Amino acid sequence: MKKVSVWMFLFSMLLATGCAPTTKYAWNNYDQKLYDHYKNPAEYEQFVEDLKNTIEEGDESGRVPPGIYAEYGFVLYESGKTQESLLYFQKEHDKWPESRILMTKMTANAQKQTNKNKKPITIEALPVQTQGAPQ
Repeated sequence: MKKVSVWMFLFSMLLATGCAPTTKYAWNNYDQKLYDHYKNPAEYEQFVEDLKNTIEEGDESGRVPPGIYAEYGFVLYESGKTQESLLYFQKEHDKWPESRILMTKMTANAQKQTNKNKKPITIEALPVQTQGAPQ
């Protein structure tokens, strides 16, 4: 009787391990990476690379987590890559309806910044010489 109960216990434990939840999104330890970034801001480049890897792996599996496109877009925006940031803001906007209002505002700000960085072309006028006037 004791052997049967031991085997039943082991069998039930084996079944329970098969019930481990699978994650819906490919977070790739994002929360720990974000914490490390806040703890050690000097390792900013590593955080940016981790974000990029999370997006690439999520794109491959079709499981990019909510907010990751926006986070990476904001990183690009902060570094002055406003054209690239617009692409990621748009991806976040399209994939997650909940973030559309924020992404619309972020896109507008990035476009303003892009337009501000463009310098208008000015044409200098040459002085007009009139006939018979002293120079």
